[in-house]
Formats: sequence, C-alpha cells, structure tokens
Amino acid sequence: DARRDLVTRKILVTSAPITYRSPSAPRARPSVVASISITPSPPTPEPGAPRDSTYTTNVPDRQTDRPTDRPTDRPVPPPSTSIRRTQPAVTLTLVRTMTSWRSKISGGGSKNIVNVMAFYHQHHDFEMKLSRAIQTVEKILDNTRRPQIASDVHHRYDDKYSLAEFVTNTSLASQLNCLSRLGLNAEQLNTLCAWGASHSVSLVFTAKEYCSFVREVKREVEDPRKHVTQIGGSFNITSKVVTTVTEYFWKFESQWELTAIKGVGEGDANQMIIAQEKGACELKTSTKTSPHSEATVPAATHSVNITWLLKQLGGNGGAIDSPNFSIDRDKSTCATPRRNEDVTAALEHFNRVSDWGDDIASYLKHNLFNVPQRSAERPLSMGAIEDTDSIFVPVLPLLEAEAEAAGDIALEEAKGEEQDVNGSVGGGGGGAVTNTPEGGVVVTLSGAADEGTAGGRCLQSVDANAFLAEERRSMRAKCDDISQAFPSDGSIVTAANCVVVVTLTHIKNVAISLWGCLDYIEKMLRNQLIAAIGKEVMPQDFAEYMVFHNRKLFAPQYRPKPFCYDVRRTANHSPEGVLSINQNLVGTAQPEAIATIVSRADYSHPMTFPINAAANVTFNGDRYLHAYLAHTFSGSSAASLSLSAQARQFSSMLVMVGTISSATSFEPKYACVVQNKDELTVPLELSTIPTPKEFKDAIESLSPEQQRFAKAFRSMQLASTLFGVLVIQIKPALERVLNLPNDALTKEIKLTQDLMDLFITYQIPTDLLSFDESTADATGGDARARLNAVKGHVAAMHEMIGAAKAQEVADAEEKYKYEHPMRGMSDDEFGGQQAFPSEGSWKNTLTLGLESTMEMKKKGKSRRGFGNGGGGGPPPPAPGGAPRMMMARSAAPPAPPAASSFSFGAAAAAGAGAPAPAPAFASQQQQQQQPQQQQPQQQQPQQQQPQQ
Repeated sequence: DARRDLVTRKILVTSAPITYRSPSAPRARPSVVASISITPSPPTPEPGAPRDSTYTTNVPDRQTDRPTDRPTDRPVPPPSTSIRRTQPAVTLTLVRTMTSWRSKISGGGSKNIVNVMAFYHQHHDFEMKLSRAIQTVEKILDNTRRPQIASDVHHRYDDKYSLAEFVTNTSLASQLNCLSRLGLNAEQLNTLCAWGASHSVSLVFTAKEYCSFVREVKREVEDPRKHVTQIGGSFNITSKVVTTVTEYFWKFESQWELTAIKGVGEGDANQMIIAQEKGACELKTSTKTSPHSEATVPAATHSVNITWLLKQLGGNGGAIDSPNFSIDRDKSTCATPRRNEDVTAALEHFNRVSDWGDDIASYLKHNLFNVPQRSAERPLSMGAIEDTDSIFVPVLPLLEAEAEAAGDIALEEAKGEEQDVNGSVGGGGGGAVTNTPEGGVVVTLSGAADEGTAGGRCLQSVDANAFLAEERRSMRAKCDDISQAFPSDGSIVTAANCVVVVTLTHIKNVAISLWGCLDYIEKMLRNQLIAAIGKEVMPQDFAEYMVFHNRKLFAPQYRPKPFCYDVRRTANHSPEGVLSINQNLVGTAQPEAIATIVSRADYSHPMTFPINAAANVTFNGDRYLHAYLAHTFSGSSAASLSLSAQARQFSSMLVMVGTISSATSFEPKYACVVQNKDELTVPLELSTIPTPKEFKDAIESLSPEQQRFAKAFRSMQLASTLFGVLVIQIKPALERVLNLPNDALTKEIKLTQDLMDLFITYQIPTDLLSFDESTADATGGDARARLNAVKGHVAAMHEMIGAAKAQEVADAEEKYKYEHPMRGMSDDEFGGQQAFPSEGSWKNTLTLGLESTMEMKKKGKSRRGFGNGGGGGPPPPAPGGAPRMMMARSAAPPAPPAASSFSFGAAAAAGAGAPAPAPAFASQQQQQQQPQQQQPQQQQPQQQQPQQ
C-alpha cells in the first residue's frame, strides 16, 4: 500500500505548513512509510585539476557483501570531517499520521511539514481499510449474514444515530478490555466506578530512572599485527603491541507504575496501583563519566482523566453494567449524529486517552528502549511492536440490509473463551462485565442496547460481542508473538514492556477508527443530501431559496424587496440616478441588491444635519426604514456589502452616509456630489454588538460602577448603530435658494452646470445669484423673468471672475519682470538673441498652457465632495463678448520657465509654422494682428544659436 500510494498519489509541496487537523482529533506519532533521498553529485573536477584528498572507505563487495578496503570513485572525507556540498541534499519522507498523510522535506538545514492529502483521500483510505475489515467480519459471522458499508444499505435517518451509538459503545468496551490487558482487574474496576460516582478519577503513569557505578575492569588487548625483525640470516625477532584498556561498568535501573487516583490523590486511600514494572541493565563506558543522571525522578509523568468512561458503565450504587452510551436527540444542540454534545464529549475522551497512551509508548520506545544493552546475545526485532495491523479493530460502520438475529449460538461462540467466568462484577451488571481466570475483566455489550434499534438496519449487540472476541483473540496472539521475540529476564526491553506499547498503540487505533466512523456517518449524510438536491448548495443558491421562501411566507405588502431605488422628483420626472446596497456572493459574477423588509412613512416633523459647528440644515421628505437579515454558512465569512450611487447625464444629487442619532437628527459621516454619469461605490463594513442577554451575562459579575459605565456606553452604541443614507436632489434645492419656480431648471442644462461650477469651484454665495423678491413687482415676477434675472447674475459673475483672472496674469507678468530685470534688456547686448520673451509670445505660451489644462479638466470627470473643489470645465464667455478667462480664481500664478527652455519652446513653435494662439484676454483686434506679426518669422529658416 505504501509503494502504491507513493507512486500513484500526487504530493503537493508548498513553502508554508498547510495542515488539516480538527481541534479534537486524536494526535498520532508519525511512522515512516517510505523515504526517497535525492543527493546531488559533487561537481566533477576539470581534467588535470588536483583533487583535494582521496580517502579509503569500506565498500561492500558485491559478491561477498563484506567490506573491502579500496579507494572510492570520488573523494570521501573522514568521519571527523564535515561534508560540504555545493547543493544541499534533499530527503523526501512520506509520513503517515492519524488524521492525514504528510510529507516531510529536509534539506539545507530547514524542515517543512505540509499536508499532501485532502480530506477526500482520507475518506477514501478509510473506505479501503473498511473493505479489508469486512473480509474478516465475514469469517466471524455466519455465512447467512451479509453486513455492508452503511452507504450501500438503504436505511432510515434513525439508523444513523443507532450506528453512532453502536460504534461508540463498541469502542468503550474495547478500551476497557485494553486497560484490563495493562493490569486492571475486576476489583479495581469496581473501586474505580465507586470513585467516579462522586469524584474525578485519573490514570497516572510515572517512570523513574537510576544509574550507579558498579566496577572498573582493566584488560589487555593484543594488536593482531606483528613486527618481525630479521638479524643476520638465521635469527628473527617477533614483537607485538599490547594495549591496556580500562572499562567502567554502570548499572541502569528503570521502573514505572500505572496508578489510579481519586481527585488529587491525597493519601494512600485515594491511590491504587494497577500495574508496575522494573528492569535493569549494565552499561559500559570508556571514561568514568556516568552515561545517565544518577537519579531521574520522575523520568516521565503522564495522566488522563477517565471519569467520563466510568460514568458510561451506568451502575447504580457501585454496580457495573455494560457501556450504555446514547445520544439525546431531543436537545436543541443536537444537529446530526456526529454534531451533538454527546458525541463531542465521547471524542474528547478518546482523544485524551489516545494522546496519553501515545506519550507513554513514545517514552518507552524512544527513551527507555534506546538505552545501550551490554548483552547482545540475540538481536531484538523492534519491528514486532510497530506492526499492530494484525490486531482486529472492532469499530466498523456496518449496516445489514436484512437484519437477522444471530441467536444464542452465535453469542456462545463469541464468548467461548470465557467458559470459566466468575460471574458478574458488582453483582448487578447483567453479566455484561465478567471476570477472567487470570483476574482481568471482559467487557461486552448487553441486549438492553438493542431495544431502541428494533426494526432498524444496525447490527445487534451480539455482533459487537463477536467483534470484541476476535479483538481479544488477535491481541492474545500478538502478545504471544512478542513473548517469543523478547526476553522476560528483568532487563529493559522485555516482553512485558513491549506488550504495554502494543496495547497502547491499539487504543490509539481504536480511537482513530471511531473518529473515522463518525466522520464517515457525517460525510454519508452530506453526500445523501447533495444527491437529493442535485447540487452542492452555495450561498447564492441559499439566497435564491430565501427569496422563494419569502414569497410564500409574507404577504405582498410585507414581502422583502430589493434595496434599489430610483432618485426622481415625481413620477412624471425621469430618474436622476439609482441608489442601491449590493452584496457580493460566491458564485455570482455581478453584485446583487440585498432584500430588505421596508416600511415607508411620511413624517410631519423635520430632521436636521450639521454641515459645521455653526450651521445646520433642515430637511423633509419620504423616510424608509429597512430591516436586513443576513445568512452565512458555518465557517465562512459574511457577504461583503457596498453602497452604490449612479447618476445619469446632466443629473446631480448629493449622497450622505451616516447614522440616525435621534428621531430628529442625522449625523453624516461622508458626503459626495454624484453627477453626470458618475458612479459611487462605498464599501460597508458591518460589526456586531452583544445581544441583551449576552450583555446582561457579561456585566453580572462587574462592580456597580462598572455596570453603570457599561450600560451608559452601550446606550451610546445603540444610539449610533442605526445606519442612514440621505439623498438630496440638487436641482430642487437650487430652485429654492435661487427663488425660482418648480421645474425651472429642469431643461436649463447649461445654466445648471454653470451654477454647479460657481457654487462648488468658486464657493459663490447664493445671495449673489438668486432672484431678488423685492423686484418681483417691477419685473412681473413670472418664471421667465426670474430665470433671466438669474442668468444675468451668472453672466456678471463670470465677467468679474474673468477680470480677476486677467489681473492675476498681469500681476504675475509684472512680478516676473521685476524679479528678472536683466531679461528685459535689448537683444543687441546678447548677440541678437532675445533675452526676455516678447509680450505676445509670453501671453500666447501662458494662454496655451492654460487652455490645455482646462481642456483636460473639461474632458475628464471629477467627483465633487464636501471640502473639495472640482473643475467642471471653463465657464463659457459671458454675453456681450466678455473675455474668456482660463486661470482659476484662487490659483497661484504659474512660475515662468527658464530662459533657455522658454526660448527653445518659442523657436520650435515658430519653426513648426503654426502661429501661436492669441491670448485669451486680448481683444479681437490684437488677435487679428498676431498672425501678421508672426508671418516674417515663419518665412525665415529656423536658425538658433547656442544659449549662454
């Protein structure tokens, strides 16, 4: 299986750990399945290049498999030399754990553990194990019995609950039988159940290690090499070297004991030794330095609480019964056979016991068994304690299409190994917990557990007892094999210690199987639900279902509606824009409007909002109250919401976002003018506050002062949690502040844009542009007269702004001439070159830059908000031939360019043959004379001298 998985399964390697592990899943020690070492070869030296060194190593001969001293093909450093490679060696090790397959990559001094198998592959592995276990089940039961995997049998929903209870009770019986294998007897179990009725009971494993000096031994070791010296032709002198070796012997002792304690274990009456073991061995060193500490107390301590296990035995007054785990299906917290409080408590118990046994087995295997042994008369096969697959795991999610009672004959066969039982433990257990001749206990399931499964497809308790009997038989066979492979002479690595390791490993395997069975039931339920619907339900699908559900549940006037509204004056007017709150759901390309329960009311009292500390705005209008119910899947984040506002061409509106602080006040946080096909999107970040019950429970243990402060702060939170959106149409507001009749600006597009530019860009007060009511009698006061009066005010304002711009340009030119007096000298002093640009070219260049800038502003759209000016293009010339100004009112005059760049720009413009545009603030006569002044320059060839 390991080779097949290594070859057929793809391994995903990432740079960061990506591991899947449930918080309550049992922890597992990794066991290496396969290892691949990839070592890059050292660089080949160039021909003729000297090698560093050539060493001789022991290379096994292919024919005799004996090490022979011969040089290797490439340099090999001695053991004391560190190996340095130009490329790090990489070792890929496939590791099998309890909950996943993992890949360990080591190389370059770093290790990364990444998950390489998804949950689907884990589920597939469990089914493969289950199919192999069914072959063993067919041998255990009658030939007429045909149990199958639960997903292959047509069953009811209650059968899933019965199956979850069946596998949990079987796991409890298996765990008790394993504790009996560790040394728990009937009397001790009876005492533990009595303790568990009123106190917590724990199992504590404690180990101690001692090391003491024994003796010092000196011996002589002769060198096998002899030195022969020949004297003359007939005498030879043979000499050899004898070395005196001093060896130091130490006695290493270890002992451990498994103790059950009541509560904290104060006093001997609250402690009970279940099992203990001692061992010793002799260690040898070449120096008089102890290989271990003189006393390590404790060398290891591991404890686990088994109170939940004892409560499942269900005795009254100290009597013991068979495991009676059941799921309370009437609890509100019970969702599925897997997701409920009872199963969660069971998995937590098996997780604790599995980790406890795993820690003890790790100490025995990796610490105690690694102590060097003096006597090596026979090698020990440590692989015997690693291989526990031969022990049958009785926890299987099986159902039977046609349930047939096994009968008393099958029950007797399942309990054949307990023919000489001593009766029931506790005197009231119904014979489900019995004694063995060796003093241990055998736990089986009683027929009382079958009462709730009558007529179902779940297996009966007699079948579980047959599985438990096969487990005990295979466990006994495994222990017999260990007793033959390991000694029982009081040393460290003995058969008794190895049996403890195998038993604890089997406890872990049972916990893994129970975890897999319960997850299998949940996975099966999920697959059946998907098969019934025809697809996997996503958030978008559930949102569509809620729309369908609301149509059936609510009357039309109360039915939730999409939060999407047209902004218009009346039903006879076209919409100015659209306002909506959208949500981005998984599986949808475009955001969709959320559905809200809405209530509309016309309130007589006005509301206000502040624009600064000294000014408040009062408003009336329609008011809508919305209620939004969000749906999220467990483990996923809520859908992101966003406020969207879109304006049509030549339309404008003011969108304000804030909170409703009271019935008469609105506190805006953000505001924006949306006009001319603008689209505004504001992300909405939602937060939750504690419910009233949660708040009451949280402040119950606080002091009175803290409670008052918490209540006051919560009242502030509740006052500012009502989200509000205020939409103000700008055209009706302009008509009111300008004293114009309704719909006066509806078709005055150009006038509306000019007004918007004056109000937003130049911050012109409305009194300067509004119609004066005092002149209403003189002018007639009709709509046309009012509109013409406003147009005249706008034209006068444009003329004043144009004059201000011209004055700014003149001031800037005068300032430039004053700061650069040498630029105004004659051309003859500079070799015929123009030191300062002429007035026309200066104005032309300045006007050209201004016009280019304003054209860019005119083409681009900019959003206007509070506190931000924005361009809307240059204002049109006022009636009567008013000059067109291009410079902003409050903008600083632009810095003139340097002389060199200015002259080159003027010359390039002249050489191109294009006349410079007339200044925007020049008269018509000056604009006509400007091309005539430039004609001689265009006829001359372009000649320029280097600038100074």
